[in-house]
Amino acid sequence: MVKLLLFFQQFSIWFKILLSELSNNLISLFLILALYFALWHFPQTIDLLLILNQADAFLFEVPLYFFLLMVSAFLIWNIPKYFYYYNYKDISFSNLIGFVPNQHYKFQERNKSVRYHYLVRIHMRKVLPRILALLLLIISALSILNAMELFELDNIYTNFLEPTDTLIYCIFFLFLLSEPTIYSHMQEFINKIPKTNAFIVLLSVGLIVFIISLGTLNTQTEKDLGNLFLSNCALALFFFTLSFNSYRFLKEFPQKLFYGIVLFSGFILLFSFLALNFVPEWASRINPLSILTLSLLSLFMISFVLILLGKKLKLPLFSIIVVLCLFSSRLFSESSDHYQLTIKPSEVERPNMEQYLYQWIKDRIDIIEEREGKFPALLVSSEGGGSRAGLWSFLIHSYLYEKSNGRYFEENLLSLTGASGGSVGNAMFFAEAQLAMYNNKKASFKTKSTDGYPALKYKASAVYKENYLSVSLLSLLGRDLFKETTSLFRFKNRGKLLEEQWSHTYKKYFSKELDEDILQKEFLSFYNNSTHKEKKRTAPLLLINTTHTQTGNYNVISPVKYAHLRPLTGMRDFIENLQKSYPDSSIGLSTAMRINAGFPYITPVGEVKTTSVSGKQYSDQYADAGYYDNVGGIVSKGVEEVFRNVLRDSFPELQDKINIKHIIIANSEERKIIKTQTQYKAPLTTLQNVRYGHTQEIIKKLGSKYIIKLQPTAIPLSFSESENKEEEVLMIKPVLPLGRYLSTVAVRSMEARLNKVKPQLDAILTVN
Repeated sequence: MVKLLLFFQQFSIWFKILLSELSNNLISLFLILALYFALWHFPQTIDLLLILNQADAFLFEVPLYFFLLMVSAFLIWNIPKYFYYYNYKDISFSNLIGFVPNQHYKFQERNKSVRYHYLVRIHMRKVLPRILALLLLIISALSILNAMELFELDNIYTNFLEPTDTLIYCIFFLFLLSEPTIYSHMQEFINKIPKTNAFIVLLSVGLIVFIISLGTLNTQTEKDLGNLFLSNCALALFFFTLSFNSYRFLKEFPQKLFYGIVLFSGFILLFSFLALNFVPEWASRINPLSILTLSLLSLFMISFVLILLGKKLKLPLFSIIVVLCLFSSRLFSESSDHYQLTIKPSEVERPNMEQYLYQWIKDRIDIIEEREGKFPALLVSSEGGGSRAGLWSFLIHSYLYEKSNGRYFEENLLSLTGASGGSVGNAMFFAEAQLAMYNNKKASFKTKSTDGYPALKYKASAVYKENYLSVSLLSLLGRDLFKETTSLFRFKNRGKLLEEQWSHTYKKYFSKELDEDILQKEFLSFYNNSTHKEKKRTAPLLLINTTHTQTGNYNVISPVKYAHLRPLTGMRDFIENLQKSYPDSSIGLSTAMRINAGFPYITPVGEVKTTSVSGKQYSDQYADAGYYDNVGGIVSKGVEEVFRNVLRDSFPELQDKINIKHIIIANSEERKIIKTQTQYKAPLTTLQNVRYGHTQEIIKKLGSKYIIKLQPTAIPLSFSESENKEEEVLMIKPVLPLGRYLSTVAVRSMEARLNKVKPQLDAILTVN
């Protein structure tokens, strides 16, 4: 009983000291938690691990990511030392780099018969920062296993280790190291193993060689995620070996140089982060995962400076700044115009939908009557899903256009709609095809040898090969965060930067001879007098959707008016609402694309200032269309019903000559029914899955006869290998990530999938 009471007493002492020391490592905890949530719980950032493995410049991008992780670990290990009084009292601006923050160790008692409380406090002060640094590396390693499990990529590692359970076991083991008695027993056991400084050096070098050798074996396939996991584990072991033998290491290595290098690395990365925020376009050349880590690490360094400066000034400067930022962000958000959409003048009068569809049929009467069999009238609905959905939609349209020599767009296509990435692909295709039809030309959607991507067959693939994610991540955690909390200066928000990236890349491959950026054109200008042009057919309806944040209503950005139509009741008319406050105005096509395809947080919601009935000014906010309907099928069904009414009332003789077909461009995601959830998790799980379930319901209403699904498809490892060779060709099947950055192997896999579905696509334009 006495021993039990003593145990609980010591546990109480240990736990109180642990909490006290954690407060001294608060910014380290924030960094670890931020990386944990990013790599474990956000789909857009979990996918970054797949992109890292598939990176074209793997031998550059993985070392950069590992370097950033290692710098983060060393900073977490050493930064808290600067916060103790006996260290920071002697620090000045001139001696910060190279200062040895070990003064607090000189005042500890050397007597072994000290009280347990004192023993735990001294031990915890030494070991806890190393534990937290090691935890960061363990989280990054196990996040790879977690991603593999989420994508159902089974191998020996996922079968043997369950990521969440393994993380819990690791945390438990690390906490054991913070107890001095247990630690000393472990140390005695390890000391029985003969080792020298040379052994530690050789082990460290061996781990680095092991990491490099695994990197050279990468074939960009899902099985190589296992090698990436092993490499990250080796990195954690390397840090463990070095940090828990630091006494031996620092006897041989100058301490001033060691601490100088650690701090200097942190400040160099901080200045690099600040420089990138001034020229955010440079970030697109860096892997998004590295940008994410760099941004979090830079915020950590800024917090370090504020805490250290506060201790020198004897003010809780960090706490004051954080509280002020929270209050100011609320204050400035109501009056800020940082996220306001660019409003553009428009001279286009929108017709009613019935009038437009009447003209669409009238322009094609001769074709419909002369055609043997039924004339296909095509309504396209494209499912959302980041760049992969946008490229898949763009590829489908490109193939159908090329296959039919343009007739797909000029004759058969009635409407295009969708959500998120799928709608972006629709809009990019529409812009080029409509411009070509307006100029009585044929568009070209296939690449040429001069385009610089010999592995890719379509211009759409080259457009989506670009990195559209790094700039957004950098701005989210950098310049836009600064603007949100200070409202100082004027610069482009991350949504506007995304629009410019789209426009710049699009112009690189399409319409190079034109001075203006096609995607920046005002949305309605694509329909300028379209119903009255001589010798030009009425263009298809491009309907871009978005979700109104304050009400949750579905808004449709449409070239026609539809508010009076029963089949489309409940769908708000975005342009009509906009023109109440801004008469004769609209928005650019790229702006419409952006507010249709906004990843939470990564893309800001678009805002439009307006005035309420009572005269109060506020901003309408518009977010991703996928919140409401991730395929746009509701709009397609509405257009179909209006089209049938027009056909019945004005062209009854053509009803049997037109075959309405719903083309669904979709992902192949099929979720398994997961196990029964706890009462705590069930509500969140419902919210998480309701969009997927709603999308599947709408797809079933549209019908599955012409559903074109995207699936990972095997491709040769090297595009230069000929299929006619007798030797066996190594085939790989890359995982397709969700975000706004696709690797070359992912793009090639999607083009390979296009070849697989060609028979389905050919059937779309056939007579039946």
